[in-house]
Amino acid sequence: MKKIFIYLALPCIVFGCDVLDTIPTDRISSEIFWKTDKDAEYASNAIYRFLEDHGTLLSRDEMSDIARATFETSDETKIEASIADPQTNLFQNTWNDLYKGIRRCNDYMDNVDKITPENEAKVNTYTAEVRTLRCYFYSRLVAYFGDVPLITTPIGIRESKELTRTPVSEIYDFIYKEITGSVNDLPVKASETGRVTKGAALGLLARTMLFAAGNVTGTDDQSTLYYQRAKEAADAVIAQGNYSLLPNYKDLFTYENENSQEVIFDKQFMKDVYANSVMNNFGAVSLGNNGSMMSPTGLLADEFETVNGKKITEDSSYDPMNPYEGRDPRLKYTLYTPGDELPNKTIYDSRPGWSTTGDVIGASYQVSKTGLLPKKYINAEDIGQSNRTNCGINLIIMRYAEILLIAAESRIELNTEMDLALQYINQLRQRSDVNMPPLSGITSQTALREAVRHERMVELALEGHRFFDIRRWKIAENVCNMDRIEGMRYVDKETGKLVTVTTDYKKKFTSRDYLWPIPYNERQLNNNLTQNNGWN
Repeated sequence: MKKIFIYLALPCIVFGCDVLDTIPTDRISSEIFWKTDKDAEYASNAIYRFLEDHGTLLSRDEMSDIARATFETSDETKIEASIADPQTNLFQNTWNDLYKGIRRCNDYMDNVDKITPENEAKVNTYTAEVRTLRCYFYSRLVAYFGDVPLITTPIGIRESKELTRTPVSEIYDFIYKEITGSVNDLPVKASETGRVTKGAALGLLARTMLFAAGNVTGTDDQSTLYYQRAKEAADAVIAQGNYSLLPNYKDLFTYENENSQEVIFDKQFMKDVYANSVMNNFGAVSLGNNGSMMSPTGLLADEFETVNGKKITEDSSYDPMNPYEGRDPRLKYTLYTPGDELPNKTIYDSRPGWSTTGDVIGASYQVSKTGLLPKKYINAEDIGQSNRTNCGINLIIMRYAEILLIAAESRIELNTEMDLALQYINQLRQRSDVNMPPLSGITSQTALREAVRHERMVELALEGHRFFDIRRWKIAENVCNMDRIEGMRYVDKETGKLVTVTTDYKKKFTSRDYLWPIPYNERQLNNNLTQNNGWN
């Protein structure tokens, strides 16, 4: 199947550029464009470019407990320390990018009926894709900002200055109705790789409803409804039988296995055409990169169990002098630790006194501050080229493992079918190259909740999920307040003693930080936009 990246890189020739734009000069008139089925195809293709990339998705985990920002002047650092304000660029950029995507979707919906289709079913599929993408953008907006204006039609400057914030419950209901109303027009298998499918739409619905269950301010009945909807949507994806776990976890984030049977939805990239810079922004400095913008924490590394299925603090076989041996194999598939082989066959070593490579802690501001590095998406195919921003690896937005975890968690929270929830968790633990002991004999809701949260943390680590998980679980205040961050453990070469890397890096999280502020510029333009609690 061909990718849709051909159109992702095209300039926006159909739509205007922002909700507050003046008369656009860079688009084709609707009198010329909206004529044929191809116009609907091209217009829908152009919207995919507004999906998040590695810098706006993967790096979100910097602002959680499992990683920190490497570059201490970044907006992420300010947010981590709870010293950001409504004028912080990341808030404004996130708001702008998501509403740009919504604007494109609204323009499509406003114009598609002008087409007299030759193939009505195909045009209906494009429209269903657009409706789903609009829901994706809104699901992210409410996760970041809470109540936001719900805009479903093109608006001008005057209308934009009169918008008010729509309650999140209404937006969640909108997402539910939009996806359930359009999913039957989506194919089980896409005609072109990267397009929204029935599974992707249902998966998005499951993810959004799961977040809604922990994010609404309402009755227990309302949360129960959202958990039930999450379960039903996840079950529908599973029932399709169109997806399965890739046998080997280590192969998930490779070029060879792009668009594998585990991938439900991803953003398509291709070298020289529509590239990303995941290698340059996450790879080791010794590979000639800019350095990893994200430094994983020792807390993340410690979360991976021993091969016996026990916490490292509870297993007598754990050897602290060899801290990363005898562990859940997903640890080595997720993180580079000292002694691991890099894609160019050299050895990654960040240990002071042991290493002379550019990766040693303290060698430059670019190296990992914890001595640990992300491993996902770092591939040999991107080594040796002069431009390391020219990577073609696709970014996975949703994979089947997440769906199994949603199906498990929703059951646990509904306190029903606990045995089935355990089965879903165990499917992840028993991939061929993971082969962790299956969980059994767990019956209490509290213990099962702990089990599924652990599994999400290790299975989906550094894929952008943890940022949202700790917010919907309302545990961020417990896990993201620290005066220092621990990193890797290693044996000191001179003393032979075990050393734990520590950084005087403050993470602070207060109740206000569960929501980002409405950006300063938006409130200057529109007095009707009230501010979130705790933000000036």
